[in-house]
Parts: sequence; structure tokens; C-alpha cells
Amino acid sequence: MSFFNSPAAYTLLIALYGVSIGLFYADFLRDNRIASRMGLAMLSVVFAFVTMIMGIRISLDHLLPFFSSGQVIIFFAWLLIGVSIFINYFSRIDYFTLFMNILGFIFVVFDAFVHGQSLEATYGQRDLLLLHIGVALVSYIAFTLSVIFSLLYLLEDSALRFKRFQSGSFRRLPPLERLDLYALRSAVIALPLMLLGLILGILWYFLLSGKFVLLDPKPLGAIGLSLLYGFYAYARSSGWMTGRRAAWLNLACFFAVLVNFLFVGELASDFHRW
Repeated sequence: MSFFNSPAAYTLLIALYGVSIGLFYADFLRDNRIASRMGLAMLSVVFAFVTMIMGIRISLDHLLPFFSSGQVIIFFAWLLIGVSIFINYFSRIDYFTLFMNILGFIFVVFDAFVHGQSLEATYGQRDLLLLHIGVALVSYIAFTLSVIFSLLYLLEDSALRFKRFQSGSFRRLPPLERLDLYALRSAVIALPLMLLGLILGILWYFLLSGKFVLLDPKPLGAIGLSLLYGFYAYARSSGWMTGRRAAWLNLACFFAVLVNFLFVGELASDFHRW
């Protein structure tokens, strides 16, 4: 069996595509041209990878992708990737490549776990569930780190304002600017991971039950959290909100994370009742 028609190929493809989107996301937040160029180079590798996968499938099925309902999804993702590379190469439109490839990534993941010819359904479900849990846990860890940095920021800020900085414990804290930056970076890392975990969870549930659960309280809560943290990241990175206000907003966002994780997920949602 060819490597490009194996489960390892799909895993590598998703990893490469995820790294590419992460680089475009870094450019989106801080106008990082180096990250954008690296993301475009990685996206070109992804495009070549998908092209090889499609070529193997065509040789096995003896059908063009748009004549096969099982291959049209990967074909559509291939078109999205190709169009975004073409537009980015000839006329750079800020953020266009990021949003175009978030959609393309969804189609690639869906195809890999639903229509991948070499993946059996049971293995696809198990792997997808493990990915969903792992990515979600990493995102929660990053959110926790972010709120801890914000708490330390508020403690140090309070000590400075009320002349309590003579204490040795406060002297060991990093500068306020660094704590603020660490809180932002942790949240920026956690946000796309939470969205990826949401997508993987929805796809896993679809494989298991044949139903989408977008209207379940758990996915709706995750979407709401994405909007909250997206607002925090934008307000903080643009300079519209800094210092204590940003730290308090981050604390409020994390409180919403706890509510969604402890109460919505366990009491109001059918999504995690396996």
C-alpha cells in the first residue's frame, strides 16, 4: 500500500496543515511577515501532499474526484488550498489565506476520518476521540496558564499601587509587561486549539451517531468562549485594552471556561455522555 494511501499520511497531512494555519494565525495577530511566508511555504507542501493523495485515489478508483461522492470533499479542499496560494502569490490580501484555509482544514479533517479509503471506521473513531480529548486538554492547560499570569499581574499591580513591593515575594515576580504578554500568548495558543478540539469532537460524534450536534449546549458554549477570547486577544493585541482591564477581562473569560467545562459539559449537554 502506498504511503499516500495510509493512515500515517492523513495524520501527517493534518499536522502539516495545522502548523501552516498556526503560522498564518501568528501573522493575523501581530502582522508577522516571516510567519506568513513560512505558512505559505508549508501550505504549498500541503497542496502537493493533497495532490498526491488525490492522484493515488484516482488511480485506484479510475474516477475523477468530481464524479465520486466519496472524493468530492478532498477535491473541494484541494481547490480551496490552490486558490488561496494563487491569490496570496499574486495579490496579498490580509487574513484571506487564514480564513480560507480554516475552512479547507475542516474539509481535510472530515475527509481523512470519514472518507479515507484506508481508514476503518472504528479506528477512525478511536483516533478522532483521542485527538479531540488531547487537543481539548492542551487548550484548557493553556487557558489556565493565561489566567494565572493575569492573576499574578493583578497581584503585582496591586502591590505597586499600594507600596507593598518591598516584600521579597513580590520582588521575585516578572515585570508587569512580561506577565501581560505571557497571559496574551497563552490565550492565543489556547484559542485555536479549543476550536480544533471542537471540530474534532463534532466529527467524532458524527461518526458515532450520524448526527451533528451544533445546537448542543457544549458546542454552543465553546463557540461563545471562542468569541470571548477572540475579543480579548484582539483588544489586547491591538492596544485597545491593556493592563488591569485586560487582566480582569481574562479572568472573566476563564470563569466562563469553568462554567462551560464543569456545569454545561457535565449537566446540560448530551455531547459527553458516552
